[in-house]
Amino acid sequence: FIISGLFPTVFAQNSPRRMVEVRIEGRTVVAPANTIKMNEGDLVELHWTSDEYVELHLHGYDMKLTVLPGKPGIMAFEAFASGRFPITSHGWGKGGHGHDAIMYFEVYPQ
Repeated sequence: FIISGLFPTVFAQNSPRRMVEVRIEGRTVVAPANTIKMNEGDLVELHWTSDEYVELHLHGYDMKLTVLPGKPGIMAFEAFASGRFPITSHGWGKGGHGHDAIMYFEVYPQ
């Protein structure tokens, strides 16, 4: 596993932990839908798998993660900022590069 970010211990007992499995196939997110929705204060675990090497970037939270084929990667963090944030690829396979959003992360105020 490649882990990006850690849960602050102080929040672990007060906030719900929300895990989402995100699967990428053919450079497209096939599960879940194109938007992940959370609330401020949620402890988030995004479990990523891909059929191809990919460098991911969650904008707004400035989290980056490299996912290797057949090896899951995890983004773990507290949802602290409300808004709609794109998740983009900064590299696919050998030499592929893009900045288009592959999905969105939405956080609603409490």
